[in-house]
Amino acid sequence: MKPRYGYLISPSGSEYNNTKKIGGVDFVVNTTIEDASFVNRVGIMMQSMSGDIPEGSEVIVHHNVFRTYRDMKGRKRKSNEYFRDNAYLVDPGRVYLYKLNGEWRSANDWCFVRPIDYIQDSEILRTDKEQKHTGVVVYSNPNLEALGIKSGTMVGFTKNSEYGFDIDGQKLYRMQTSDICLIVNE
Repeated sequence: MKPRYGYLISPSGSEYNNTKKIGGVDFVVNTTIEDASFVNRVGIMMQSMSGDIPEGSEVIVHHNVFRTYRDMKGRKRKSNEYFRDNAYLVDPGRVYLYKLNGEWRSANDWCFVRPIDYIQDSEILRTDKEQKHTGVVVYSNPNLEALGIKSGTMVGFTKNSEYGFDIDGQKLYRMQTSDICLIVNE
């Protein structure tokens, strides 16, 4: 079965990541389906329309791809991407990263930026934990690389472009090329 448009993806594990192991015991940390922060964002590529992402690759997708919701009558429904048998037809714009040969690569026009911790430079204590609108590119894309912005480059980004992900235990913000607005030379 090959999709005519987009990707056919199955969730890696369950559709929600709402348990934590504490002291050898699994605890449920979220019991509602309304909170998007506990929706699984990792999937496995089953089929690709163009073959740009190999079958079996691990992919990072939008939080609504595997999400369950309640309709107006209170009935549980799968997301619009749900096809059948734990398979989801996903638009290419909702796939952000894929793993090839053990290395993450950006899909399409997406990039990932690691926020920078705020450096205390005076005696006045600040409550900010991160520098605003500043970070280091972790996963670049060909459009940014053509502009000289590669992995490790410190950049400034636009307000409200921070969309947080946990990639391999690291907090990263997903952005598009147009969200990167300057190179920080410090």
